[in-house]
Formats: sequence, C-alpha cells, structure tokens
Amino acid sequence: MSKKFNFPTRVDPINLPRRLRDGLAEAEILLTDDKPEQALETLSELKRQFPNSADVLGLMSDAYYDIQDMHSYLWTMYQLHRLIPNRLEANLGLAGAYLANARLGLALRTFRNFLKKWPRHEEAEEIKKTIARLETALSEILAKLDFTLEDGLDFACKHEELQVLMEHQKTQRCKQLAETLLKQRPFFAPVWNNLSMVYWIEGNLSKAIETCEQVLKLEPDNVHALSNISRYLFIQGNSEDVMRFSQKLKTSHADAADGWIKKAEALCFIGDDEGAVSLLEEARQAKAQNELNEYFYHWVAVSAYRLGRVSEARRCWNKALKINPNFSLTIENLDELKKPANERNAPWAFSFSTWFSQKIIQELLSLAERTANNKKSDSVSAALTRFIDSHSDLLNIAPTLLDRGDPYSKDFIIKMADFSAHPKLLAALKDFAFGQNGPDALRMEAAQILSKHDWIEAGEARLWLNGEWQSTLLMGFEITDEPDPKSRLHPKAHTLLGQALDALHKKNGKLAEELIRKAIAIEPNSPSLHNNLAVALDMQGRKEEASAMADQIIQKYPDYFFGQVSAARKTMYAGDLKKARDILNKLMTRKKFHITEFSALCSVFVDLSIEDDQPEAALSWFEMWEGAYPEDPQLVQYQEQIEMLRLFTSIKDISSYKRKRKQKR
Repeated sequence: MSKKFNFPTRVDPINLPRRLRDGLAEAEILLTDDKPEQALETLSELKRQFPNSADVLGLMSDAYYDIQDMHSYLWTMYQLHRLIPNRLEANLGLAGAYLANARLGLALRTFRNFLKKWPRHEEAEEIKKTIARLETALSEILAKLDFTLEDGLDFACKHEELQVLMEHQKTQRCKQLAETLLKQRPFFAPVWNNLSMVYWIEGNLSKAIETCEQVLKLEPDNVHALSNISRYLFIQGNSEDVMRFSQKLKTSHADAADGWIKKAEALCFIGDDEGAVSLLEEARQAKAQNELNEYFYHWVAVSAYRLGRVSEARRCWNKALKINPNFSLTIENLDELKKPANERNAPWAFSFSTWFSQKIIQELLSLAERTANNKKSDSVSAALTRFIDSHSDLLNIAPTLLDRGDPYSKDFIIKMADFSAHPKLLAALKDFAFGQNGPDALRMEAAQILSKHDWIEAGEARLWLNGEWQSTLLMGFEITDEPDPKSRLHPKAHTLLGQALDALHKKNGKLAEELIRKAIAIEPNSPSLHNNLAVALDMQGRKEEASAMADQIIQKYPDYFFGQVSAARKTMYAGDLKKARDILNKLMTRKKFHITEFSALCSVFVDLSIEDDQPEAALSWFEMWEGAYPEDPQLVQYQEQIEMLRLFTSIKDISSYKRKRKQKR
C-alpha cells in the first residue's frame, strides 16, 4: 500500500534561500516532465547543501517512487517523517514505505498510529484491511518466537529499525537497539548477525568475526552467519578458514530469510564462481525462484561471465533487469561490456563501498583532506604508508580489487600504490600490469607507475595489448608543464625569446636570430638562448655555424638537456647508434621532464629507432609524444613520415622506408 504523495514546497517559498528555491523549482519541472533521474541529481546536490530541508526530501521521495526505488524511498520517508512527524502525507507515506520493504512490524505500528490521528481519512477502510492482514502475518511469525502479537510487536519493530538504520551506518543507535533486543532474547541469532555487520561498518573486523562465531555456536549452519564470516575472513586474508566456512555455507539447508541471496553474495565475494553459478540450478530444483532478487541474478551473472559462460550471464542480467529495470550494477556492467574487449573493466559484482568498512572510507577522506595541500611528496607518501600498514585488510583485498573490482576500485588501488609506493601494493600492481585482465590503458598506467618507482626498468616491456603480447615502452618519470625556476630568464629576455620562437615556427630564421642575439645580450649565459640561436642559424642554411655552436653548448653546458639531445642526434647521423643511445639512456634516468624536453626526447628516439631498424619502437615513441603533447607543432612535421612508416611496417619493408627517408633529409 505504498503510495506517492506530491509534497508541495513551502507556502512562503520567497523566504527560502535562493539556491534552494531555484533548485526546488528545477526539480519540480523535471518531475512534471517525467524525468525523475535528472530530478534526483539536482535534489541530491540540494540535500548536501540543505540536509534538513523537508521540501527537498519530499521531492526526493516522489522521484524515488517514480523510478520504483523503494529502498531509497523508505529511507527518504524515514528522514522526512522525523522532520515533519505530524504531517498526514509523511505518516501515510512512511507506513507504505515500510510495507513495500517488508518491514511488517513497523508498517503495522505506523498504520495503527495513522488511524489514531486521522480516523476519518478517505482511505481508512483500506488501511484497516491492510492492518488486519499484517496482524495475521505477524502473529504467525512472532508465534515461532513464543510471542503474542501485542507482546512481540515492540520487539519486531526494534529489530526492523535496527536493520533499516544499519543500512545507513547509524551504528550507535543500532548497538543500542541490539543491546535492548538481546536482553529480551539473548539467543536470537538474527540480532547477533546484524550486530556483526554493525561492527564491520565500524571497521572492527575482529569483533565482527567474533560475533559471527558466537552465532555459529548457537546455530552451526546459520546461513547469514556463514555468509558474513566467509566475507570477513576473506578480507582478513585467512584463506584456509574462508574455504572451511564457505563449504559449510554451500551445504547448509537451514531455513533463512534471503538464504539464497546471502549464499550468492558470499560466494561471489570470495571468488567462488563455480559455487555461485551452481546456486541457480539448486534454487530451481528447490522451486525457490520467487525468493531470488536482482542482486542474486547479478552476482550469478558476474560469476558465469568470469567462467566464460557468456550467454548464461546475459540471461541472468536480463532477469535482474526484469525484476528491477533501474538496477545500476547490472546496467553499468552491460554498458561496459559494449566497449571493445581491450577497454573493458567488466564484469564486477560489487561497488567500491562494499569492499571497505565505512570507517576506512571516512579515514581515507580525512587523510586526503589533510594531505591535499601538502606539497612535500615524501610526507604524503609516509602518511599513506602509515595508514596502509595500520589497515592490513586494504592490503589483503588489493589484488582482488585489481582483478574484479569496479572501475573506481581499480583506480583507487592504482592511485594508492603510486602515492604511497607501498611495496605490497606495488607487488599487486605488478601482477595486474603484466596480466591479461582489465583495460589495456589501465594496465599500461600501472606499468608506468611501476617504472616510475623503479620496480621495473624503464624501456621496453611486453604487455598484453589488443588481445596479444606486445612490446611497449615504459617511462619511469613525470611530465610537467611547469617551467624550471633555475632556467628562468630576465623578463625582457623571456619576451624576446617568445617572439623568436614564434618566428622559428613561421620558418623566419633571420628574424629569430636578431631577437635571440638581443636576448643573449641580456642573458649571456643561457644555454637555452644559445641552443635556439643554433636552430635559427641552421634554418638559414648556415649549417657549419650551427654545428659549431651546438658543439660549444655541449662543452660549456654538459648538463643542458637540449644540448645532450643535439649531441645524441649528431652522433646518430654520424652512424654511431650505440653512442647516441648511451647519451639518451643517461637522459632517461631523470625522474621529471618539462613537456618540451619530452617532445625533444621523443623526436630523437623516433629517428634513432628508425635508424636502428626498430619501427615498432618508433611508432610507440610517436604515440607517446602525441598523447603527452598533442598541440606540439613538431608533430605535424613527423605525421607524413609516421604514416609512411606504418605502411612500410605493415608490409615488413623497413629498408625501403629508410632509403626514402634519407633521400628527403
């Protein structure tokens, strides 16, 4: 008997804050236009800004009702009722929300209270019929606990409230309710199971496991306890006990609400794909299909897909969407599977928040805020390392998240490994980078991070790319567009150099020379100015002057990056490819490059790779160059050559390309 109520905004909307007033108006228009998803985006942002606005919650309840997300509808109505407890619509809406979510005790109590306040309501007769049905159903349930309806109703309501609040991390109130309930029924296993989940939410993993063990002493085959403890032990890294308890879970025939769902959740969580998929046939044989929900079918689908049973997986996903057309986990997975194979993250069974306790997430957010403005990378790394070392569960599940986590989970572990340089996270990253699971780009990013932290050597490596093992180049450094403070010029010289570079781009070597010589008069010891002067001379055909100046720069400024690049190029053209590569390899030991330095490095490596009969390496260097600095004007000069190289490489005739290239030089 859940029902949608159109909650109007306040009678005096003019007195609302303007941001709230405008947002509510926008949301109301979207709801009127039958766009509840867009309305929820607006309302969710408003709720962050105005968490106690009944107007916002009222419209959110309408939106959730429209998309039939009754779970979120209940929580919204719960919050709304606390703000406006005497409002007719809030009371009736909450009662209906409880009923739609099978919170029978809370529904009965709320409907009864509604009739006391509004006995002449137009739906009073229908509500009385609903109350009668609820009383019959609850009497049967409570009789199993040796309760009469009236004696047990308060117990039932407290237990259901505990379940509602637990889902929204209201742990202190949950523990209070659990304590009260266990005083009445100390051996009531469902409360102990809920309490174990409360401890998990709080980040107290050992206490959560201890509480599950307490349930299993009372009921050794309790499905909920076996499911929960299997997940907790998996996070703890206790593989031997995970196997023991999950086996008991699979063979348990104990009567349990949502028993099939709890089995699928745990088996999918610990990676027992065969076990999860087998549950579907077991449920069919037990004629229990009506007990299965969208989560069950989604988890079975993920496991089936991972086993290569793609058709079966898609049937299960379709079944999940038939039950709940707005089920985001399934929708996101199916959208991901539309991508090319080398770009897919899917399948994943759980969202990021499922793997971590609420406490860890809050601590991470707090740590991020504290370190956000800390420019000392060593301090940030040390803080993260301390955090990681104090949370072994994060280390335990890192490989699992890289293997079968959602996109956010994978990215989280990769970023944590990079920022902290924690050896165990980098070890997990190495397995991921050199494996075959996950998008090519993400594994490439992981490999680059490993190179950056000296876990693998920079240079050529074999990765699984585009469905096959391929050689690629790894960079162990950072690229920045921030200028080096040590190379800053006098403002006048800097202006002149900018004008000169513009002239060089326009192939006006003479004007560039004039401007650079003026700049050198101001900054006579700038290797950058001398290097650009050599370029300007070469552009005018004054090759010998340019070459002599390049030699002088190398001798006078041996640490000047572009001077070493020129030396490598000159050595390469002289035919000594080994010496040229040695010069460049020394430059590659640097951990940071300005974008223009990286551009120069890429261009010379392209040329050197071609000269050394390594066309694939040349193409890789060009692609990295293009990706890092797509607006670099030099790319245009190489574009035609690269297209020719791709053509000749495809027919394996690199020698013909080199002959044509030398003729053009």
